[in-house]
Amino acid sequence: MKQLKYISIAILLAVILPSAATAKPVLQPKAYLFGFIANFTDSVIYFTDIQEIEGVLTDSKTKFLVARSEYSNQLRNYFAEKLKMPHRTCVVSYALTRKEAEKKLMKFRKFYLQKNAGKYDVRNLNENEFKFTAVNVLDDQIPELADSPKDKKKKMKKQKVEKNKKQPKPTNPNKPLQERPLDSNLPPAEVEMK
Repeated sequence: MKQLKYISIAILLAVILPSAATAKPVLQPKAYLFGFIANFTDSVIYFTDIQEIEGVLTDSKTKFLVARSEYSNQLRNYFAEKLKMPHRTCVVSYALTRKEAEKKLMKFRKFYLQKNAGKYDVRNLNENEFKFTAVNVLDDQIPELADSPKDKKKKMKKQKVEKNKKQPKPTNPNKPLQERPLDSNLPPAEVEMK
């Protein structure tokens, strides 16, 4: 009975631990984004056109857009500053092909235009009014790109080893002469002759 318990715990850990591994960001040559903007206190809904953005990062494990909140903030800032409509909920959806992005956009629009017909005033923001700009992602700004604690430990250890190699080891002048190395740091007057 105890063996069954230990085996089941081992299997559980074998399943959980690999999934906890950190995912690496993957550079995609291009992606297609569109935005959905709503304020749930009124009935006006906005959609942006599908826009092609070059050089975006996606998470290798979850397939999420890295720094997707930055793209949402671009929309939110546009509405707050240009249209004087603060406190909007902004959602950015993306796909790696235009066809997939169109499919996602049509699903959103169908929900608001057909299933809830007459409840919402659906408006379109074309590319001339609003355009997404590619987010410049730096390693230290985005936690997903920063080194993991394991990587940091390895780097620190490597730097320490390299530092120790460069510095000569100090000699102890209190050691007897036969134990001291010949290239001792002692002044010549203190070196004894045999």
